[in-house]
Amino acid sequence: MHSDLLRSAARRHASVTLWVANVAAGTLVGTAYLGHVPADASPAAWVFGALGLLSSVATLALVPALMLWLIHRWVRSDFYAAPAAGLVGGVFLVLLAADTLVFTLLGHHFNGAVWNVVSTRGSEDAVRLGAGVWVPSLGALALVTAVEAWLWRSLFRRRLACGARPLPRSLSLRPIALLAGAYLAVFAAEKTIYAAAEYRCDRRVHEVAQVLPLYQGLRVSSLLPEELADDERPPAVEFRLGDRALAYPDRMPRVDPAGARPNILVLVLDTWRRDMLDARATPNLWAFSRTARRFEDHWSGGNSTRFGIFSLLYGLHGSYWFPVFEARRPPVLMDVLAELGYERAVFSSASQSYPEFRETAWADVDPTLIFDDHDAERADGRDLLVAERFAAWMDGREGTVDPFFAFVLLDSPHQPYDAPPAGPFQPAAEALNYLELARSDAPDLVERVFNRYRNAVHHADGVARGILDVLRAHGVLEDTLVVITGDHGEEFQENGFWGHTSNFSHEQLAVPMLLAGPGVEPGVECRATAHADLPATLLELLGADPAEREHWSQGGNLLAPPAERPLVVAGWEHLGLILGGEVFRVGIEARSPLDVAVFDRAWRPVADPAGAYLREFPRIEDLARECTRFLADEPARWWTAAR
Repeated sequence: MHSDLLRSAARRHASVTLWVANVAAGTLVGTAYLGHVPADASPAAWVFGALGLLSSVATLALVPALMLWLIHRWVRSDFYAAPAAGLVGGVFLVLLAADTLVFTLLGHHFNGAVWNVVSTRGSEDAVRLGAGVWVPSLGALALVTAVEAWLWRSLFRRRLACGARPLPRSLSLRPIALLAGAYLAVFAAEKTIYAAAEYRCDRRVHEVAQVLPLYQGLRVSSLLPEELADDERPPAVEFRLGDRALAYPDRMPRVDPAGARPNILVLVLDTWRRDMLDARATPNLWAFSRTARRFEDHWSGGNSTRFGIFSLLYGLHGSYWFPVFEARRPPVLMDVLAELGYERAVFSSASQSYPEFRETAWADVDPTLIFDDHDAERADGRDLLVAERFAAWMDGREGTVDPFFAFVLLDSPHQPYDAPPAGPFQPAAEALNYLELARSDAPDLVERVFNRYRNAVHHADGVARGILDVLRAHGVLEDTLVVITGDHGEEFQENGFWGHTSNFSHEQLAVPMLLAGPGVEPGVECRATAHADLPATLLELLGADPAEREHWSQGGNLLAPPAERPLVVAGWEHLGLILGGEVFRVGIEARSPLDVAVFDRAWRPVADPAGAYLREFPRIEDLARECTRFLADEPARWWTAAR
């Protein structure tokens, strides 16, 4: 019995010491977050950052603490306990290090978007990390696990070798109590600093909180009685979306039964930013633009495929993605086209299961007419197979009188920018290494990666020409409304980031838009237009009443844009409200003025965010109302997602 008690005490000592070592090592790893703290942060913000980092890492480390306790309780063999404890610590530190890289690359931590990538079938078409990431990552995991296992075993054996009588339980738990007390003291201190800053609307502390992983601040302003409220505090706008059920549309559009019924082709080049429509990168589409209506100030509805395509097909703000997905509701556009007798088909070189378009945009499309499974690993090869599938489908329609709606997505311009070798833009990177991208923004690296992207765009341009040639060969090009655009843009360190999903900058949101066909006058449109304008444009060309547009769409008509307009864009956790030269980033669940950050078009914080917030507060309130216009008052039922 004495030996068992001594062994148990030694195991507990090894596990607690290892946990403390992991908190210390994790805090050291987490100092990478503090490199993103604004240079003009106040001393109070830096104190908060230091305490908040330690508190955040220690809080996250409660998960490995639980795992170590389970190992202590259930893994009876000391031989196996060491590698098990080492693996727990190794996974914790490697995931934390990975999160610092994710934050550097994308501007956000591991969140629902990252989990969606991991858990959704088909995401492998969109996210390919490659051996350059997996090999060093797994190597680091193996090394850290081995070191931690050795440390646990050494601590265990040293304590066991002392041979001392086990301490009484009250004394043996004293180190744990001291650690818990220290943790609670740090936790209370940083929460107090944050709460005071939140009450004063101190944006400097709030900005530091944004760089900490999964940080949850203590917000007291909404809890205080009215007599203690600060009269000078800016008003708060609340986006209470919650789990409210979808109520879309208010009313279905009515289409003139005698209206025109042209074919419709929507051709999307993934990640095609606006300045990549030119005679060098896209010579074929540039030539086509001379016969089309070209929109020079066009904006995607979001900084990712999910929100860009969603707004393009639904005509709604991206905040509606979540209730639409819960309800499995297809867009009104697709409902009406089905009623009008259109044959609908989807051709995509990226899986339509990620994002979950099979369950939303294409929920009522015949699954046999969704072509997104191709026998090619690289996107450039899949793009060619998409063109072949489209040509075969058009051959099979020979003699069919019903009009068609075809959606085509070419994926080669998406990371990792697949293209045949020896493209026209050189020097070009042979492959993407995300670890290298997270460490460097050197001009030569930017040039090589950008050229790889341009070669991929050039390849997609050739595939797009082939698809248009198929329409021409079948004699239906002149009778088809052709829409050619990008789902979102792409950044190459113009604002300090790689890729997309990280901000609402011009590079990540501005895309080409070409429209040609019956009822469309060729030319150049310089007024601002948006993806959300497309559904109303198409249905009104078919005879829908523009006066009913507001009952089912939040967009306008591409052919009659207003002189000025606010633009609404979406990301996973934020909306962007673009007003002139300013971009307001608004949390989808905003509760406080601090949940609204203000940037200029170069994605730099403006000098007076509080003043900008007050000046545009009515517009932000309008956005909050728009984000609930198609939501019911009652919550969504839990079983709607299973329908």
